[in-house]
Amino acid sequence: MAGDAGRAAVAFYGSTTSGDGSANNFTGVWHLYVANTFDGGLHWTTTDVTPKDPMQRGCIWSHGGADICRNLLDFFDMTVDKQGRVQVGYVDGCADGACAQAALTAKGNAYTARGVIARQSSGRRLIANFDPPNPLHARSAPGMPSVTVRRVNSVVHLAWSEADTGNANITSYRIMRGIASGAETLLRSVSGNQTTFDDTTATDPTKTYYYKVLAVNGAGTSCANNEVAAPYVGDTCTGLIVQKTPPGHPEQPLQGLAPASLAIDWIAVAEPPGTNNLMFKMKATSLANVPRNSRWRIVWNSYAAQSYDPAAEQFYVGMRTDQNGTPGFDYGTIATAVVGLVIGVPTETSIGPLPGSSFNADGTITLIVPKSAVGSPAPGDLLGAVNGRTFTGDTPQTRNLERSTLLVDHTFVKGQRDNGHPAAAYSIAGNVACGP
Repeated sequence: MAGDAGRAAVAFYGSTTSGDGSANNFTGVWHLYVANTFDGGLHWTTTDVTPKDPMQRGCIWSHGGADICRNLLDFFDMTVDKQGRVQVGYVDGCADGACAQAALTAKGNAYTARGVIARQSSGRRLIANFDPPNPLHARSAPGMPSVTVRRVNSVVHLAWSEADTGNANITSYRIMRGIASGAETLLRSVSGNQTTFDDTTATDPTKTYYYKVLAVNGAGTSCANNEVAAPYVGDTCTGLIVQKTPPGHPEQPLQGLAPASLAIDWIAVAEPPGTNNLMFKMKATSLANVPRNSRWRIVWNSYAAQSYDPAAEQFYVGMRTDQNGTPGFDYGTIATAVVGLVIGVPTETSIGPLPGSSFNADGTITLIVPKSAVGSPAPGDLLGAVNGRTFTGDTPQTRNLERSTLLVDHTFVKGQRDNGHPAAAYSIAGNVACGP
C-alpha cells in the first residue's frame, strides 16, 4: 500500500522456521508482519502484528488441490484509512485458545479460517499530515491485546498478544473478570512482560466467566473491547464439548429439517484416566428409534491417517447400522479425491472395530479408540477440525458417499474440507484424573 511520496507498507505472512512452508512435515508457526518505509525504501521497519498469537501452525499450502493444510482461504488485502493508518484484512488459521496457546513444539492445527482486521494504532502514517507530533517520541495509550481463553477442568487459561506499546513500555496488564458480560472487575494485575495467566478460582461449573485484559503504560490504558467468555463445557475425563448446535438451528428437529436420530446436539472429546485411549461422544437428539442403513461419524484432520492410506487426510470414529438396524462401531480413514480445485467424493476405509463403544436411547454415542491407533498424539498436541456428521440411506453401492437423503446434511460442517464452519480443536491433556 502506497501513501505520500516515499511512504509505503507491505504486509506478508512469515515464519522464522526454515524449510518448505508447504510441506506436510513443516513444524513452524506463522505471524502477520507489516514492513514500513518512509524514505522511498532506503530503510524499512518490520513489525510482527500478531506477537504471541500465531495466525497459522504448520504448513501454508501454496499449490493446487486441497491438502489439509490449505485452510487460510486464498487472498488477503491491505488498505489505509482516511488518516493514513494501515489496515490489513487477513485469515486467522489458529484463532481459538487451544491452538493459539499451544507450545511451539505441539503438533497439529486448529483449521480455523476466521477473517480478521489488523489496524495500526500508533506511529507514523502513510499520510504525513496525520503524523503525531514528534512521531519517533510521541507516546500514546497502548493498543488493545488480543485475548484467547481455554477452560479445561477446573482452570481457565488466558493468553494475550503483546500490546502495541504506544512508544512507552507496558508497565502492567490488568486482568478483569465477571460472571456477566460487561460486568468485569479487576481480578489481578501482572507484569508488563507477562502474556499468560491461569485462573484457578473460576471453579463454579454453573457459571460462565467473562474476561478482559487491559494494557497499561505511562500514557494510559488500552481500549477494553476484548471480552472473551469461558463457559463450562465439561472435563477431559468424561468429555469436553468442542461443538454445540445453538437453539433454533435449522437442522434441529423443531425446525423440521432433521429427524431426532440424525440431528447432532453436541460433540465432545475426552481422555479417560487410567487408559491410553481417546473417547469421543456424539449427542444426537434421540436414538429411541434407530434408523437402518445410517452412519454417525466424528471426524478430525490428521496427517497420521496417511500411515494407513497415502491419500487419506482424516480419521473417523463412528457407529453404523445395517439393513436390519443392527449397530456396529469402527474407526478408519477418509480420503477425498481432488481434480484441479473440484473436490470429489470422500471415501471411508474402515481400519477396525471399537470395542467398548456404545449408544444410549437418549442419543449419546460413546466411541473409544486407542491413541496408538490414530497417530499417538501427545499432551499439548492438537486434534484439529473435529466435527460430527450423520448420513442415512446407505446401500452397498453408495456407502462411501458422504451425503444425506434429506434436504440438508445433518452435520457441523457443510463440506468435507477442513475449512468447513465451524472448526473446533481439542488440546491433548493426557489421561489424568480431573480432580481439583
